[in-house]
Amino acid sequence: LAFLFPGQGAQAVGMGRALAEAFPEARDAFDTADRVLGFGLARLCWEGPAEELKKSVVTQPALLAHSVAAWRLAEAAGLRPTWTAGHSLGEYSACVAAGAMDYEDALRLVHRRGDLMYRAGLERPGAMAAILGLDRAGVEAACAEAAAAGTVVPANLNAPGQVVVSGEPAAVERACEAAKARGAKRAIRLEVSGAFHSPLMASAAAGLAE
Repeated sequence: LAFLFPGQGAQAVGMGRALAEAFPEARDAFDTADRVLGFGLARLCWEGPAEELKKSVVTQPALLAHSVAAWRLAEAAGLRPTWTAGHSLGEYSACVAAGAMDYEDALRLVHRRGDLMYRAGLERPGAMAAILGLDRAGVEAACAEAAAAGTVVPANLNAPGQVVVSGEPAAVERACEAAKARGAKRAIRLEVSGAFHSPLMASAAAGLAE
């Protein structure tokens, strides 16, 4: 049994509310987040607004809290994973579930990570998009074709036929058009506040290294 935890882009207003209302273990995960972070994270998760929830400084601890709430319920039901893994931010949830990191430490760390990434996004605005139905080579070619409009790179190799690109907004838009011209079925912009997993995040990487 493997537990796989999501990363940014999976957030939605209302997330975790039903779990917290029904199960004390889930409610405690959100109460702990509010206490450790010093602001009403649960309220933002449950009531929004969506524009605030998608800011990485909020999104990252929100997804961690929701993931831990769901994991605690699975654990209470007797489910024990042999493996844990996560997509980007989800690696921190996986570390908590594996017992490699304390939940409160993880909250502080992802809040700092989210703040650094949000600031990097303000300094160098960016976007991300999922390209569906085109292989890695095709996406790389589309990014190369769009390079005249700015920085854009393949950022997440999610699966054969699903690659996320990340970079400057105009370049991402052009890469999407080029990908569709090469046969991609769809190109979907992601609800994120920056060009994550791209060179535009260099300042955040330096800050997190400290």
